[in-house]
Amino acid sequence: MEDKNTILIVDDDPALLKMAGEILRGNYAVSCVKSGCEAVALLQTDYVPDIILLDIDMPELNGFDTLTALREIENAQDIPIVFLTGVTRTEAELKGLSCGAVDYITKPFIKEILLARLKVHLENGKRLRQLSIVEKNRQEIRIDEGKFERTSAGLSDTERKVSRLIALGYTNQEIGEALHYSYNYVKKVVAAIYEKKYVSKRSELKKLFL
Repeated sequence: MEDKNTILIVDDDPALLKMAGEILRGNYAVSCVKSGCEAVALLQTDYVPDIILLDIDMPELNGFDTLTALREIENAQDIPIVFLTGVTRTEAELKGLSCGAVDYITKPFIKEILLARLKVHLENGKRLRQLSIVEKNRQEIRIDEGKFERTSAGLSDTERKVSRLIALGYTNQEIGEALHYSYNYVKKVVAAIYEKKYVSKRSELKKLFL
């Protein structure tokens, strides 16, 4: 069975989280957090959703600042982000799109319109990931093969394949598409590599191989 696309909803309104979750869970794997700070912390753990629905008016870290912080996380730089917000001011919409959001949907939203827009952005995101894989395949390989052989000792063949792609800058989604693995399987393999190599971050693992 094919894995569902993953959606992260970031909103401090419990009613919205519940309603959006109920609408989306039939078609998607949905995760919810109540603040921008929680979203940033979650994506720093190597969790990479296929798309993010982001509110603007939140305490501590508003939606614009959250988007900026997420773009500084390596694995989150290409995730489509959609503002789903009650802020209807034109200047807010312009700011959101100029910050890099792919869409701006105001509350209350129409279920069918939300689902249709998400489908389009998910398809576009998949195409961009495929183009990214092609581009990375064209890049000159800079892996020190001797160092890679030494550092990857103790890893299984699958773990070595995944490690090589991590070293080349592939995200978990891109690894799954390149090796024809499910996203959840890639996550399990990456977690096993972390444990065997005593690292907790992707950047630390890349340094071992390059």
